[in-house]
Amino acid sequence: EKFVVKSKSNVTKQIHLTESLEDEGVEVVETDIGDRIIQISRMPPTHPTCPAANLDRYEIARIIEHHLKQPVPPNPETITCLMRDEIREKIRDAKIGITGANAVCADEGSIVLIHNEGNILKVATQTEKHIIITSREKIYPNLDEAINMVKVLTFYGTGHITTSYIDVISGPSKTADVEGILVPGIHGPREVILIVVERPEMVSEPEVYHCIGCGSCLTICPTYCAIGNRFGRESYLGGVGVAKASIIDPMEEVFYCTTCNLCRENCPVEIPVKDILLKQRREYVKRYNLVQGHEKLIQNIRETGRIFKDLPVQVRKEKKARMVYFKGCMSTFRREEIAQAAEDLLDKTGADYTLIDERCCGSPILKTGSGIEELIDYNISRIEESGAETILFTCPGCLDTFKNHYPEKYDLLHISEYLKEEVDAGKIQLKEVGETVTYHKPCHLRTDAPEEIIRQIQGTIYKEIKEGCCGAGGGVRSAYPEISKVIAEERLKVTKETGAETILSACPFCKDNLKEGEQPIKDLTEYLNEMIE
Repeated sequence: EKFVVKSKSNVTKQIHLTESLEDEGVEVVETDIGDRIIQISRMPPTHPTCPAANLDRYEIARIIEHHLKQPVPPNPETITCLMRDEIREKIRDAKIGITGANAVCADEGSIVLIHNEGNILKVATQTEKHIIITSREKIYPNLDEAINMVKVLTFYGTGHITTSYIDVISGPSKTADVEGILVPGIHGPREVILIVVERPEMVSEPEVYHCIGCGSCLTICPTYCAIGNRFGRESYLGGVGVAKASIIDPMEEVFYCTTCNLCRENCPVEIPVKDILLKQRREYVKRYNLVQGHEKLIQNIRETGRIFKDLPVQVRKEKKARMVYFKGCMSTFRREEIAQAAEDLLDKTGADYTLIDERCCGSPILKTGSGIEELIDYNISRIEESGAETILFTCPGCLDTFKNHYPEKYDLLHISEYLKEEVDAGKIQLKEVGETVTYHKPCHLRTDAPEEIIRQIQGTIYKEIKEGCCGAGGGVRSAYPEISKVIAEERLKVTKETGAETILSACPFCKDNLKEGEQPIKDLTEYLNEMIE
């Protein structure tokens, strides 16, 4: 047979089924409208549930006009009808239909297919042979579990409660109405063949195969929103796609991730994509060395203990104290105004604090694929010399590194948490300010303290915005400044829409990456230092 029709299946794309069949002289026609548009345009898909999302109606009309060799107006309904009619004709002529499976139910021996267009039902029932190609992560214990997954997939993928069609197929159609003799293939295929693709790589990273393919992570991923399917490989899209594609051989795109972790927060099964990609970065560095842009940064840390190769800082206040203020490289060398404001606030509140001759916390090294044991040992030894029990940070990246990689022997606070306690205790009186502000929440700062403080400043009008990334994190700015810049520009569009006079943040890297916008940006420490009476 030299002609088959096919419906959406990520597995068939990943094993290059269409290309292999075409090499053998078999014509393959995609029957999902979005996939058909992508197929005739020879473009890669941009989303698992909406593969042609990157094209507008005018571009699609031109593509179809060239394909059908007839005028096509840029009208969505006309475009859809033309594609539907062509697809219907192709299905009518086909003897073999290929589909994927959203789920395979072990107890019942059934497969579950969900769709909205109705094409999958036609491919599965109007051909003589139905071939189902799926992979082992699609196997569920029973139909109940499969339907639970389908509900989650539909909601996270489209925002709807259910799809137009939920089909359960348990074999060829059949009847025994004549003398009890079983006759297959009544109003459907005489053969239903299930092919399950083995995934031996699942053993090394099983969590990444918990993905149900809803695409929710792509709509929130700052890198994917900035560069589209460049953050991926073929049908492996976004961070989770890169993680899958990099299990056998790590690809450079593992370094495109800003490590914002928004994907996990928006994932129905909470896949730890960031952690998987960081592990794969280490494997990449072992095999291929550091990516360009990270070499100098890591060299600086190895030589001086800091990411910037400046002269060592003279520590003005190194003594025994209850609390250490860990300034971090960025506030020490590039955004000194943040560190100065923090020290002013600590002095004004009478804090018993000290500074140490610190080294880089190690976050940049972790993000670029190396280990940080020497930095941890050095910083811990200096903190122990101070006798401090609490470590205070103005850099969320430093705070996050201490929380996840340093010994659990200190109380760790972002300065906003400390200042919130002081405000609540009445130790800090804030001036009344008639200003409209918005707050960009740093990705690595898991506290609501900054926003709570802002709301307590009388006269300040606070314009809240959805969470988003500035683009500086994960080593992206140092290795891929063009990606970082696009992410920052998109974030600044969001802040501008609020009409706020000032952007506030609580991270020196965020401030540095968002400083090119029309609105001035201040770190919360600077803002509060000005507000204290």
